[in-house]
Amino acid sequence: MSPLALLPEDPPSLHEFPACVTLASQPLYRIHRQNHGPWYFSDDGSGRFNLAPPRGTCYLATEPIGAFIEVFRATALVASADVAKRHLATLHVLRDVKLADCSVRSARAFGITAAIHASEDYRATQRWAEAFSRAGFEGICYRLSHDPSQRCLGIALFGQGGESDLPVDSDEPIGVELIKAAREFGILVIPTP
Repeated sequence: MSPLALLPEDPPSLHEFPACVTLASQPLYRIHRQNHGPWYFSDDGSGRFNLAPPRGTCYLATEPIGAFIEVFRATALVASADVAKRHLATLHVLRDVKLADCSVRSARAFGITAAIHASEDYRATQRWAEAFSRAGFEGICYRLSHDPSQRCLGIALFGQGGESDLPVDSDEPIGVELIKAAREFGILVIPTP
């Protein structure tokens, strides 16, 4: 049975769906290409929780390693030149934001399974994102699929599609410590030939 089949095709009423709040004071992390700003709300349908245009979704992590493993997920060996093309941004939301919390056990009562975090067919997860948005949630808290321990959390924040000029706390090259931390996930940064 496909993991997608484990999610209801049509989300039920989400009136009492579990919520959590991302505080304005909480740091969030995003790895992005140097030639683009970190605040980008994807609306092209390629992401797990992308909303349909003109809205979009910005994918963040609650810790730097979460951002790293989501960007460099396709291979165990990453060329140093690919890392050098990107920056690690530390960001925050302007005010407290209400999220649909798909990382808690009580979400199961609404039909949420691990498929919300891991399914590779995004049709169902995007339908859920649209339903969460209609229900008044400003984003989704979920477990990052490339962390087998399921400890790293992601934040899919809803907003106007495209680039945004929201504040950036810091935006720096990816440091050696983060590259070392990625080894725990079997991701090795190697010199570019």
